[in-house]
Amino acid sequence: MTRFPQDHPIYQALNPGRCPHFVRARLVPEEMHGYSGIQIVALIAFGEFPHLKTVATLGMMSNDWQHDLYADVDTLVVDSSGNTGHAAARLAQAFGFDHVKVVIPNDIPESKKGVIAALGGVEIIEVGGRTTAAERAREEALKPGHYHLNQYAHVGNSRAHEMYTGPAIAHVLADLRVAGIAIPLGSGGTACGVGAYFKKVDHTVSVIGVRPLQGEQVPGTRDKKKMEAVVRLPWRDAVSRVEEVGRKESFTMMRRLWSAVEPQVGPSSGLAYAGLLRYLASFSPKGLERYRNMTFGFICPDDGRFYSERITGELDPDQGL
Repeated sequence: MTRFPQDHPIYQALNPGRCPHFVRARLVPEEMHGYSGIQIVALIAFGEFPHLKTVATLGMMSNDWQHDLYADVDTLVVDSSGNTGHAAARLAQAFGFDHVKVVIPNDIPESKKGVIAALGGVEIIEVGGRTTAAERAREEALKPGHYHLNQYAHVGNSRAHEMYTGPAIAHVLADLRVAGIAIPLGSGGTACGVGAYFKKVDHTVSVIGVRPLQGEQVPGTRDKKKMEAVVRLPWRDAVSRVEEVGRKESFTMMRRLWSAVEPQVGPSSGLAYAGLLRYLASFSPKGLERYRNMTFGFICPDDGRFYSERITGELDPDQGL
C-alpha cells in the first residue's frame, strides 16, 4: 500500500487544497429568470476537477487513511450514481487499492459507466429491482479485504465541502451581497458542509436544498424517501428550505442553461436552478424587494455532456431551447 497518498500525482491533481479557487461563477441573464434587480449566478463546481464529488471523495478517503482504516484492505467498495464511483476509482491507486467495486443503479448513462469501466482495476456492479446500490455495497463490503466507502454517512464528505467548497464559493462571490445558495441534494454532504461554512462566516445566507419530486429520478440526487433510507449526515441542520422539482423540469432547465452558461451543466444543475426559481416565486413582490441588488447562486456539480442520451430521450428536439 502506498505510504503517502499525497505524493501520488493523481492525488495532487485532484486535491482542492492545491486549487482552492475551483468554483467559477457564470451570470444568468435577467431576461432568462425574470427577477428584475436580482442577480442569479451558476456556481460551476467542475472544470478544475471532473465533478464536485471529487472534493468529497478525496476528503473521505483522506480521513480514512489518517485513521488507518485501510490496513489489510485491497478492495474499495463504493455505491454511487456515477461521480463518487469515478472519483474513488481515480484515487484508488494513490491510497494503495488494487481493486475498486463500483455499485451503481442500472439506469446510469452508458457514457458514465464507460468512463468508469475504462479505468484499471475497476469492477462495475449494476443493481435494479428491489435491491438498492447501498444494500449491495454493504453486502460486498462483508467480503475479506473489502471496505465500504459510504458517502451517505461519512463525516469526511461534509467536512470536505465545509473546508473547500464553501470557501471556494465565498471567494468567487466575494464582491457581491449574497442572499442564498441552492444546492442539489443527494448524499446531503454538499448542503451539510457548505451550509455549515456559511453559518460560521455569514449566517444571513440562506441555503436552499433541492431534490426531485417523490418517485422521480434526477441523476446525482435523491428524492425524500431515498434520502431518508440511506442519508445519515445532518444536512437538515444546514438547510433553511427544501424545494422539490420534477425530472422533466430538471432536464429542461439544464438545456435552457446551455444557452447562457459555459461549460454545459448537468441535470442536477437544472434541478438546483429550477428549485431556486421556485423559492423566489414563493415570495410576494413586496417580499422580493428585500433582495433587490442581491445575489443568489446555485451549485452546478457536473458536466452535462455525459447525459446526451438522457437529453434526447427525455426532451423534445426544441424543448428548453
